[in-house]
Amino acid sequence: MDKKTIIMVAALVLVLLFYFQIMEFLGMYTPATPTEPTEQPTVDTIVQQQPMTPPVQATTETLPGATAVLDQAQPDTTVAVDTICVNTNKYELVLTSAGGGPVSMVLKEYTYRDGEQIRMLIDPTAATPDAVFAGGTFSSAAVNYTSNLMPGNYEVTSEPLELVYSYRLAEGGAINKHYRFYPDNYHYDMTIEVNEREKLGFERSYEMRWNTPLGITEPQPETDYQAMEAVVMQAGQRETLDDFDNGRLNQTLEGDASWAGVRSKYFAAVIIPTSRDAESVTASGTKSKVETPDGSIEKREITVGLRMAFANVSNFSDDYKIFVGPLDYSVLSDYDVGLEDMLGIGTTPFIGWIIKPFALAIIWVLPKMYSFIPNYGLVIILFAFLIKIITLPLSMKSFKSMNAMKELQPKLEELKKKHKKNPQALNAETMKLYKAHGVNPISGCLPMLPQMPLFFALFSVFRSTILLRNAPFVWFFTDLSRGASGFTD
Repeated sequence: MDKKTIIMVAALVLVLLFYFQIMEFLGMYTPATPTEPTEQPTVDTIVQQQPMTPPVQATTETLPGATAVLDQAQPDTTVAVDTICVNTNKYELVLTSAGGGPVSMVLKEYTYRDGEQIRMLIDPTAATPDAVFAGGTFSSAAVNYTSNLMPGNYEVTSEPLELVYSYRLAEGGAINKHYRFYPDNYHYDMTIEVNEREKLGFERSYEMRWNTPLGITEPQPETDYQAMEAVVMQAGQRETLDDFDNGRLNQTLEGDASWAGVRSKYFAAVIIPTSRDAESVTASGTKSKVETPDGSIEKREITVGLRMAFANVSNFSDDYKIFVGPLDYSVLSDYDVGLEDMLGIGTTPFIGWIIKPFALAIIWVLPKMYSFIPNYGLVIILFAFLIKIITLPLSMKSFKSMNAMKELQPKLEELKKKHKKNPQALNAETMKLYKAHGVNPISGCLPMLPQMPLFFALFSVFRSTILLRNAPFVWFFTDLSRGASGFTD
């Protein structure tokens, strides 16, 4: 490596290390201004301290299975509010008869950095998800239901559990919510059934909404908020709804949709219709500045809904899968509906189809290596060596070409001096020189082109994979997913 190359590499390293300071000096970046210390905790602390208890306290009795069916014919005004806690191998879910749905959900295999389990429903104002009828005037989460199960705790560790909430008007008309929970899945099945819809005043369509925004889960809340968006799959294409206007999001995409959901950096909640596609998707939300002791950050809160039309019939029902869990490619790809595109890997316009095969290979290889070397820091180091070995022939070819050009440099300088007033003669003599020495002037760059999709794929995967979340390396390197926030980080 010559002196010029060493100087360029050193300069590049300095630029990377002091990027934000340089940008600030040039007036192209303004760092967040820290606020005066107050008694208010950081955003991350706020999330950690939010209560886990649902609006109504569940009983402590553990029941082995379904018990006596309650009288579903009584009107909702006489129904007592109660809760049911469902414990699977993946999550703990609390449902209430006040709204007939989930009001608390905790993931068992993922934690905040303080060790507390991740909560996917942060202070919901109503049962989530919610079916909204009659042009938004009737919320299925705003009425009381009866249940086919008695209040209590239900362990779902070996067999699925069926739960039905029923709401019925005295003069006719009923809504039934059927739930089915599985021991080892991050989703549960939900069927909403409407009988005598004309007596309920329902016409034409309704919207199935994920009506509780996701909370932050990472130590750097700003990056978590930046990743939050509404995502929809329409006609096999991943689309995002993030068109904020004056801090508000109110966006609709018309057209058949096979699923829609909201995501943060590493987690997502997705509504997947399984009986038919939705006819449109609507996203709502707000974007605002929030002051923390570490400075001002931009907070995002986003909800999403699927519009489902129905025919002029008295009774109808729709089936859904409700996925609430990690953005893990191996988990998402099992649903066979393109749910893995929530990650956004390989969805870059025009070049995504080139990057995606490399990204999938990386996602497949890393866990395999981890099964033999249970430290992702060492896995990444070994993986880097493997990549270097694989790309070595191309690198050597590029190096040889660049070295040949270096040897020709004195002769090229002589030609420039000799023909400095005759560009045509200079070009002709230069090409003769290249041909005589068997040198292609662009061959030093061409071997790099086949490697570019791999490098883009590496960047895309390492930026988004949950595999590195909270993964320790050595010493004080306890989280390989965190980006550097300073010179010593």
